[in-house]
Amino acid sequence: MKKIPLIVAASLGAFVFGIISTFWGQVVVPSLGSIATTVLLANSIGLVIGSILAGPVIDKLGNKVAMVVGIGLVAVGAFGLGHIGGSVAIGFAMALLVGIGGSAIVTGANAAVGDIADTDAARGNWGNIINNFFAVGAFIAGNTFGVLVGKGLKMTELATYMGVLGVAVCVYYVVISFPPAKATGASMTAGAGQVLSRGIFWALAASLFFYVGCEGSVWYWLNKYLTEGLKFTAEAAGVTISVFALGIIIGRIISSVLLARNLLGPLPLTLIGAIGIAVSFTGLLFAEGLMAVRVLTGVAGACMGPLFPTLLAATGINFPRNIGTAIGLAITGGWLGYVFIPPAIGYALNMGVVSNLRNGLFLTSGAAVLLVLMNVIALGLSGKGNSKAATAK
Repeated sequence: MKKIPLIVAASLGAFVFGIISTFWGQVVVPSLGSIATTVLLANSIGLVIGSILAGPVIDKLGNKVAMVVGIGLVAVGAFGLGHIGGSVAIGFAMALLVGIGGSAIVTGANAAVGDIADTDAARGNWGNIINNFFAVGAFIAGNTFGVLVGKGLKMTELATYMGVLGVAVCVYYVVISFPPAKATGASMTAGAGQVLSRGIFWALAASLFFYVGCEGSVWYWLNKYLTEGLKFTAEAAGVTISVFALGIIIGRIISSVLLARNLLGPLPLTLIGAIGIAVSFTGLLFAEGLMAVRVLTGVAGACMGPLFPTLLAATGINFPRNIGTAIGLAITGGWLGYVFIPPAIGYALNMGVVSNLRNGLFLTSGAAVLLVLMNVIALGLSGKGNSKAATAK
C-alpha cells in the first residue's frame, strides 16, 4: 500500500495529542479549579486503559480500528469537557474518554512506524519525525490557547473547537486504507506473555514511566507555575510553553539525524537526553527571569524530545513479532507515569505536603534522576536495541 496516507495518519495522531496536552494545562486546569486534579487523574487512567486495549486490537484487528475509535472518543470527550457544568462525575467520565482515545491514537501512530520504516535506523528516524508532530501541535496550541484565553474565550468554546478537530481527523481515518492486521499470537493476550517475559521490556517501560511523568508535569503544571508562582501573564506563559514545544521539535530533528546516520543508537541517545532533563528542569525551578526561564524551558524540551519516540523505537526493534502489543504495553508504563507523577504534585499541594507548586515540582526532578537510572539498566539489558547498525527487519 502507499505509505504517504499512513504517514499523514500517524502524524495527525501525534499532532492531535500535542494539542490535547496543551489543552489540559492551559484551559482545563485553570478552568476547573479544585476539581482539576481529579479530572487529570481520570485522563491518566484513561491513557492506561487505552494503551492496554489498543495494542492487542492493532495486532489482531488492525490499526484502523484502534485509530478511528480512538479519535472518535477524543472528539466526544473533549467536547463534553466544555459542558460538564461543574460536575465532578461528568468531568471524570469525559476526561476518561479523552485519555482512552488519546492513548489509542498515540499507540496506533507509533505502531504504524513499523509499517513505514524498512530498517532499525529508519524506525528510530521515522519515530522521531512522526512524534515531532506532537510538538508541532503543542507549539501551535500553546500560542493559540494563550492568545484566546487572554482574549476571554472560555473552556466551553475551546472544547467545542477540540471536538470539531477530532471529528475532522476521524473522517480522514475512515476514508484511507491501513495495512492489514499482523494477527500475531493465537489470541488477544498471547503476545503479551512473550513481551512481559523479557527484562528489556520492563526496563524500557520503567524508563517511559519516569519520562512521561516528567513531560506530563510540564504540560499540566508549568502554565500554573508561571502565571501564579512567577506572575507571568497568560500570553507570556503561553509563549514559554510554546518554547518548550519548540525545544521538543529541535530535539527530535537532531535525534532523527543522529539515528538515521547511525551516529548513536537509540538507548545511548535517550541516556544523554535523560541526563539533560534532570539538569535543565531542576535549573528551571531556580530561575525567575523571563529569559532564563524560557532558555531552560527550551533546553528541557530539546532533551525530552527524543525520549518517547526513541524508547518506543527500541521497543519495536526488540519485539518485531508482537509490535502492537509491545508498544501498547510499553506506552502503558508511560501513562502510569501520568497517573502517579503529575496528579501527585496536585495532591501534595491540596494536602499541604508542600507549601507551593515550585516545591511540588521538585518531584519531577527526582523522577528525572530515576529516568537516568532506568535508561542505564535498559542499555545494559539491550543487545540489538542499543546497536548503531541499521539492519533490515
